[in-house]
Amino acid sequence: MESRALFLLNKKEAKLNFYDLYNRLKDSVHLRALQSRASQIILDELVRAYKNHFKESEKFAKPKPRRKHRTVIFDKTGFKVCGSRIRLSLNRSLRKHLKEKHGIDLRFLWLEIGLPLNEKAIKNVQIAPKRDEFELYLIYKAEINPIDFNGSKVMTIDPCSSNFFAIVVEGVETPYIIDGKGLKSFLRKYLKKISKLQSLKDNLKNKDLASHKVERKIKKLWVKVHRLLRNFAHTVSNLVLELALRHNVKEIRVGDGFQNKNRESNLNSIAEQMWHLLPHGKAFEYLKYKAEELGIFVDTISEDYSSGVDSLLNKAVAEESCIPELRVKRDLFKSVLGLINADVNACRNLLKKLSIFDRISGLAKPIRLRIFNKFKSSSAYGMGRSRGRVYQAVGIRPLQGQTPHEAPPVRVG
Repeated sequence: MESRALFLLNKKEAKLNFYDLYNRLKDSVHLRALQSRASQIILDELVRAYKNHFKESEKFAKPKPRRKHRTVIFDKTGFKVCGSRIRLSLNRSLRKHLKEKHGIDLRFLWLEIGLPLNEKAIKNVQIAPKRDEFELYLIYKAEINPIDFNGSKVMTIDPCSSNFFAIVVEGVETPYIIDGKGLKSFLRKYLKKISKLQSLKDNLKNKDLASHKVERKIKKLWVKVHRLLRNFAHTVSNLVLELALRHNVKEIRVGDGFQNKNRESNLNSIAEQMWHLLPHGKAFEYLKYKAEELGIFVDTISEDYSSGVDSLLNKAVAEESCIPELRVKRDLFKSVLGLINADVNACRNLLKKLSIFDRISGLAKPIRLRIFNKFKSSSAYGMGRSRGRVYQAVGIRPLQGQTPHEAPPVRVG
């Protein structure tokens, strides 16, 4: 069915619309074997994939090698829940074929799950092939029932570049920094490969040569980049959430600097491209819906003047008290009591905007959380645990010795 549909689209014998394709293929054997809505879903996926193909390539989409089976999706019109069983609708032509050829008289296909099911929560039912077996997937919308979490503290987060997130918790001396250098190194490697392939593609086009193979390689690299960013954002959100539970946090405020990524900046092209790719927005989105289940409030807060105000002075975070020159090189801020990490200073100023001022929060030596770790037995980098939990061996790693990115601990009497 896919090959025939692609043939009709490439020959322009059908419109780029799954209804038109359905009408032209309704006499097909494979189409008549499926429930009508399930076949429409398959053709709809094919049309969307066909449209996305021409965003990256000017060549026609080639039919893929035939597969024995493909994933079939039944929406609300194709299934019904009866206790712990699911009833799938069968097409009339398929029922007739089963009865005449195999002597099987079925009106519905019944699947026993063994668990009580809620039909209103299930969105669709999917049957996916896997080698010589089939797997059943139930896509449902989970009900959010916030647990009774008795938190009392506020956490502020400052999104940055090399320091992906700087985190300060109210009343906790130790600040946390989620490292972003590992992610930037991976992105730099992929961007270099994409840049070389892009120049090769331009040269081929200038010489009127085929470039579809190079376009396919570029597309695969971008898919890897997007998967890497999504995985990193999920891991970061899990780390932040575990820190919030560990320190009894009831409210998380994230600086809104990541929302201004589309504005013009004075950064050079490489730094600007890297900043735009870092998944601060995804991490905030994942953190928000995960924290909702625990009853933790997550929202943004303005970062205006937070980087140029001394957080150890009882002054408002405003333009009149902002002195950008106090932010010296190597991400250090020159405070009245010494040098502190500039990103931690910004987090403390976010606390001041929430009317929380003390000389305890975040003034100890920062602990750096590394998502990518270099294993002793290999020179390759590896991703941390899938849930991103804060383990001493994988998540939290106290730095041995002072580095330029961490200020010495400030003790206030």
